[in-house]
Parts: sequence; C-alpha cells; structure tokens
Amino acid sequence: MKKGYLVALIVLAVLTLFSLTLNSVVILGLLRARHIALGAVAEARAVVTGISDDTFSYTFEVDQDIPVAASVPFSEEVTVPIHTTLPISMVVAIPINAGLLGTFDIDVPIRTVVPIDLAVAVPISKTVGIATTVPLDLDVPIEVHIADTPLVGYLEELDAALARAEARLRRPLGDGD
Repeated sequence: MKKGYLVALIVLAVLTLFSLTLNSVVILGLLRARHIALGAVAEARAVVTGISDDTFSYTFEVDQDIPVAASVPFSEEVTVPIHTTLPISMVVAIPINAGLLGTFDIDVPIRTVVPIDLAVAVPISKTVGIATTVPLDLDVPIEVHIADTPLVGYLEELDAALARAEARLRRPLGDGD
C-alpha cells in the first residue's frame, strides 16, 4: 500500500505543479491582455480628444435644372419728348359775300412750318410672363466644426467612460473596488 500511496502522491504532486504552471501562464496572459487593453484605451482617449478639435468638411455638388415661372408686373410712366416741325401746305377756300354781286370763294394758299416742342407722358402698364429653366451647376463647400455641435457632449461622456476604464485597468487586481 505504501507503493500505491507513493505513486498517488507523486501523480498528485505532478498534477499540482502542472496546474500551478498552467495557472501562471493564464495569469501572465491576462496581465498581458490587461496591458494591451490599457494601451488601447489610452489611444482611444487620445483619438476622442482629438476629434473634438476637428472639422467635418464636405463638398455638396449641385447639378440640376431649376424651372422658373413668374409673372412680373410692370407699371411705369415714360416721358417722350417730341421735337419736330410740321410743314403745312394747303389751299383754303374762303367764301366771301360781296353783297349784290353775290357770294364767291377765294382760294388762299397756306404754306408754313409749325415747330412742335412737347413732352408727352405715356403710361405703360403690363404684366410680363417669364418661364425658363436655369441650369444650376455648383459645388457648395460645407465645414462643420465638431466643437460647435452637440457631438462634443457625447465625446466628453465617452472620454470620461474611457478614463474610468483606464483607471480600473491601472489598479492592480481591483484594489479599491
């Protein structure tokens, strides 16, 4: 029995050493993973902090035909100056009553030039219909500073959560939790 007891004790010792070695490997792996996670959280905090200072830029391209239809009322009074001469050349028959001799017509020739110098007001009232298509081809640059958006509040909350995670990863084995 002593031999079976000795073999069992040796097997138990070997299994214990194997278990301790395996646990040490697992603990070292977890410590390495914690160190990697700590680096990743620190990098994520740096990225989140940098994002709040960035600017979102985009160029909005517009290539479209815009139909335009309108009625434009037009009402104005235009003064038209008239500077001319009007030649008159005609013969006028004037009846003359000669009493006992009777009535007879005398032809009087009229040849003259009448100067005309006027300013005539001409009212214009019209509605002009316009119907066309305007081609619109332009690029509109858009820049949004992230610091001017509500996204900054969410980034601050994310940074605070990452800071808490970083603090937990820096504490050895959960001291203070």
